[in-house]
Amino acid sequence: LVLLRVWPKIGVESTKASSVKGGKAGTGFLLTRSGLIVTNWHVVSDAKQIAVIFPGWKETAETQIVLKDVVNDLAILRVSDTAKLVDVCHDLPFQLATAKDVVLGQRVSTVGYPLSTLLGSNPKFSEGVISSRSGIDDDPRWFQISAAIQPGSSGSPLFDQNGNIIGVVVATLDAAKAFQITNSIPQNVNWAIKSDYLLNLVQMIPNESIPSRMTAFSPEKAAACVALISAQ
Repeated sequence: LVLLRVWPKIGVESTKASSVKGGKAGTGFLLTRSGLIVTNWHVVSDAKQIAVIFPGWKETAETQIVLKDVVNDLAILRVSDTAKLVDVCHDLPFQLATAKDVVLGQRVSTVGYPLSTLLGSNPKFSEGVISSRSGIDDDPRWFQISAAIQPGSSGSPLFDQNGNIIGVVVATLDAAKAFQITNSIPQNVNWAIKSDYLLNLVQMIPNESIPSRMTAFSPEKAAACVALISAQ
């Protein structure tokens, strides 16, 4: 099996959605009103400058890395100028929750920025189910999901039916390379790191607490709290 992280280049010129002036792009979501944003480590690794832009913004906001978990491919950023968040995501429609009670076949959804230079800069919604409670080679840290993702979806929140964040989208199976090895084209084989690893990471940040949901969940409300990340 060949595992393709959602955001390295995938070879075809027209799908260079990861390229933002020569850099990388991915997805991040607002975790707190104090400006904490969650994404994957591979989206921002080795970057000298990391910027985010939320729906409706005309300009980006600079961020700094607060914490990283290289093993579990997670990173927490903070917006440098929190004044820019005044008109963003007034009421959080989701909250971070444990994934321990997630069951096989459970409905899930995600919002992110797949192939942004090809499909556009508006956030995209997709939904599916929990295909497996473990990842590649039975890795217990990951869920396998059928929700469609593309390069650029890295760092997207994975929601349950109630709007709880139960994971962070992290990887997809490279269908072309898998075909070369198995002579079969895989369909919707994607993974998310379970939210419990993010919960542990957040607890390491001094004077920060995980907020409760402020309003009822909807894809439209969630999209307002999900940012396109550019890392250079």
